[in-house]
Amino acid sequence: MTALFLSVASLTGLLVAGLLLRGFLPSYVSEKGKNTASKEDIAHITELVESVKALHISEIEHLKATLLADGQVTERRRRVYEEMCAALRVFVSGHGATPEAKECFHAAHAAAWLWASDGVLVALSHFIELQVQHAAQPGAVDQPRLKSAYTAVVLAMRKDAGFASTVVAASDYKFVHF
Repeated sequence: MTALFLSVASLTGLLVAGLLLRGFLPSYVSEKGKNTASKEDIAHITELVESVKALHISEIEHLKATLLADGQVTERRRRVYEEMCAALRVFVSGHGATPEAKECFHAAHAAAWLWASDGVLVALSHFIELQVQHAAQPGAVDQPRLKSAYTAVVLAMRKDAGFASTVVAASDYKFVHF
């Protein structure tokens, strides 16, 4: 009798355990599968976000380096243009064409050929060509034309030095004589 009771109790326990597992186990396995899938999705999304983040950081660093280099070139050009403006005084009457002034012009001219934009070099070359004509045959080029070429060089340097949308015109430049 005890054996029968134990058998029935075991069978009942197995039935109850089977019913519990049958109701609990599928939902547990299903939930476990969802969690695993969510973890895999999160890992994949995190990997994508990190790769995009790394790409943007790389692009930003490249942009910073480019802007820094451009800024350094612009700063160097500004210094060269300041030196060129001072050196161009050798051609303005009353400022004296001393050997030092001529040497200063030659140094500034050489630096301009390294650092100036094409537009500045074209204007500068035109001005120098007019000066050569004027020196070879005084009066061949009149003063208004020389002054116009001079101001064209100064305005080209101004635009190239960061004032590209300047509204200052050549007629606004005034030559001062003491």
